[in-house]
Amino acid sequence: MVKLVLALHNHQPVGNFDSVLEEAYKLSYKPFFDVLERHPGVRVSAHFSGILYDWLEERHPDYLDRLAALVSAGRLEILSGGYYEPILALLPEEDRRGQVDMMRDYVRRRFACDPAGLWLAERVWEPELAGSLAAMNVGYTALDDIHFFSAGFEEKDLTGRFTTEYGGRHLDVFPINHRLRYLMPFAEPQKTIDYLRGFEGKDAVLVMADDGEKFGLWPGTHELVYTKGWLEKLFGLLEKNSSWLSTARFSDCLASPSKGLAYLPTTSYHELSQWALPPERSRRLAGLWEDSAEDFRQFLRGGYFRNFFSKYPEANRLYRRMLRASRKVRASGTDLGLINLYKAQCNCGYWHGVFGGIYLPHIRMAVYRNILEAESSLPGGRGAPRFELAREDWDADGRPELLAEGDKANFYFAPAKGGGMWEWDYKPRRVNFGSVVWRHPEAYHEGGAKNIAAGEKRRAADEELKKNLVYDWHPRMCLLDHFLHPDTVPEAFEKASYGEQGDFVLGEYSFKHSEETGGLLIKFSREGSVWSGRSHLPVRVEKDVLLRHDGSWQAAYKVTNLGGVRAEFWFGPELALAFSGNAACPRGEFKGVTARAFPDQVYGGVELEFSEPLDLWTFPLETISRSEEGVEKTYQGAVLLAHSRRRLEAGASFSFKLEVRPL
Repeated sequence: MVKLVLALHNHQPVGNFDSVLEEAYKLSYKPFFDVLERHPGVRVSAHFSGILYDWLEERHPDYLDRLAALVSAGRLEILSGGYYEPILALLPEEDRRGQVDMMRDYVRRRFACDPAGLWLAERVWEPELAGSLAAMNVGYTALDDIHFFSAGFEEKDLTGRFTTEYGGRHLDVFPINHRLRYLMPFAEPQKTIDYLRGFEGKDAVLVMADDGEKFGLWPGTHELVYTKGWLEKLFGLLEKNSSWLSTARFSDCLASPSKGLAYLPTTSYHELSQWALPPERSRRLAGLWEDSAEDFRQFLRGGYFRNFFSKYPEANRLYRRMLRASRKVRASGTDLGLINLYKAQCNCGYWHGVFGGIYLPHIRMAVYRNILEAESSLPGGRGAPRFELAREDWDADGRPELLAEGDKANFYFAPAKGGGMWEWDYKPRRVNFGSVVWRHPEAYHEGGAKNIAAGEKRRAADEELKKNLVYDWHPRMCLLDHFLHPDTVPEAFEKASYGEQGDFVLGEYSFKHSEETGGLLIKFSREGSVWSGRSHLPVRVEKDVLLRHDGSWQAAYKVTNLGGVRAEFWFGPELALAFSGNAACPRGEFKGVTARAFPDQVYGGVELEFSEPLDLWTFPLETISRSEEGVEKTYQGAVLLAHSRRRLEAGASFSFKLEVRPL
């Protein structure tokens, strides 16, 4: 008898819009089980992330009652997982166990069953997970057949479950069949039956486990799967062929013995391993994949999930920020902040593939919001307000980053990278005003691999990309110090194609700090050079950054011409701030500004004040990324440049201050 395990993984990110969840429910989650209920001969397995369980309990509890009835009837198996859909391999062991225990407790309570199987988010596998999961009494999981190909297995042998181990602890693993993943629901239902018939007469278990959203939510699939009856036809064919083919839950396949030991290397499914590579490598792998025979594809390898942290520094900062919050929560010795910490571990904001991920501000900001909520809920002293100062090398460049954490605000600096401030957490609003993503090159900007969700929209997308593509040559953060070429215009600065005359933007600043009345003073200084048109002149930039206990801050600048001749300098510090949309800070060019407010209906906004009139340029920071709908432009925040032209005699200086306050 051939057994088909049909498993769905249903998930929406923490922070996603309610309207998106409702659409997913109406187009995908509900109609799938509407059809299933009409076919009593079909069994399935399913995993729902805790984000969905929370939402369904509030909005559609009757749907969960229907699932419970299917579980009771033996037609549905509920899989466990990390409750808020983390990449388990990335978490400290205590957080892994907490997430899995939370999901297990919910499933036991809501569905009156004890889940032995676990869905592994994004099928991200590291060998030590076998021991970790087994210690949590997880019996089995499912991984892609590419995991097995990487270990030298042949496709014809992947017709049942295998056993892996770590440290003497054993875990069963079911291979997910990639052919079935691509057949469903994109080929006629009969093609799935025809493929399965090739195993007729064998005691074979084949698994199709994939995103439930492709059965109704992905573009065009609702019409295909439900309006045109694809799922109804498939279930009908499965029942019609029940003499040799049966649908099964994972738990129905445990009676037969394991097919043996399988030691699987660190990897994930093929598409993710491709997306994790640098753009050019990703493009090359995509070309090799599409040009290669099926047998050869089994030997092609890409990157791994952790590569996203080197590919996107913003993702690395987010990850390190989460780990820092985890240490604080665990060190408190209480359960305060745990739920928000777990929500902050939802994987979606930490990477980018077909879907928006790190490029989606509302997903990224939800991670920061939950981190700040978790930290703010911890017990603390009631003494005088003060800043805790720490040094950590977040980007493994051998240079420490500077972390100043206070009661109402956190300020994180990169002294070795322009002395810039990449994070400004204003705790009363649970917002990181520094959470922007700069404009990165992507493999699909020049074509790249096929978007499996959106299909081919290549011609129109490419034309749009050619008109809007801009790449940043430096990170976008606050207090990066620019010396502009005399011919610079706002449009060139916006496109990062102007002439930078100084070596300060990415240069290393020395620093020292001291406690001051009302806050913490960090004095940054760099002696560098500025091209004057005929030669490089030595210049010193000093910026004294006063971090106030109320969450506001001040930067006092002093620029000194250390050269032996008079010269003209065009200087300005950059501010990169997270706003919710263009309305808060539209593109503009303003003369002689002494103060300006940027109210934001979502994050509250900020207010600037200058000690003397400065010119101000503002422009939206927008990225070109890919989603399930195709190519899209995404607003990340705004870049502001407060600047002034000054002619300085040899040894002369000019100074000014800028104040930044949350509104």
